[in-house]
Amino acid sequence: MKKIIFVTLSLVLATFLAACGDQGSANKPGNVPANTANANKPAAPVDTAAIESDVKKLVTEYAAAMAKNDMAAFDKSTTDNFMFVGNDGTVSTKAERMESMKSGATKYESLTYDDLTVRVKPEGDAAIVIGKATVKGMNMGKPIDGANRVTQVWGKTKDGWKMVTLQATAITAKSDDKKADEKKPEDKKADAKPAANAPSSISNTK
Repeated sequence: MKKIIFVTLSLVLATFLAACGDQGSANKPGNVPANTANANKPAAPVDTAAIESDVKKLVTEYAAAMAKNDMAAFDKSTTDNFMFVGNDGTVSTKAERMESMKSGATKYESLTYDDLTVRVKPEGDAAIVIGKATVKGMNMGKPIDGANRVTQVWGKTKDGWKMVTLQATAITAKSDDKKADEKKPEDKKADAKPAANAPSSISNTK
């Protein structure tokens, strides 16, 4: 009888130890390298070209919507903490701009963007756009008519790409001034040097 009880207890103990052994094996350090390898697996490369194309399209759509004074489109394409810096240096929040559009103090007759350059953050979650905006209308109660250099910051949110900030600077430089600045130093010296055969402005009197 004692032999039967001993054998039974031995079988129960062996079963218990085997179960513990199986559970312990699941947590053995041998599995750690595999988990670490998965954690350190490199992320998929960012397709910056695709992001640049998408953001340019959004910028064009934004301009078209603003030319129609579409408040719903403006609300959808900008973040809640959106900030705008006008070409006169004034700063306005998203709420202030929407109120201005609602009252008619901000109203565009036309707005187009061109000469766009997009720089994408390496992580692919943000982009900076620099371009030229040709605009006519009213902005925060002040008339605007002409070309502006604009800088936009776009961020990738759970609801897609949205504009975070926009700054506009009036383009006042003339093309002739730009060409003059682009001249090489030696060319400028040549322009300043009088011609060798030029007549003297001083006449000799007898």
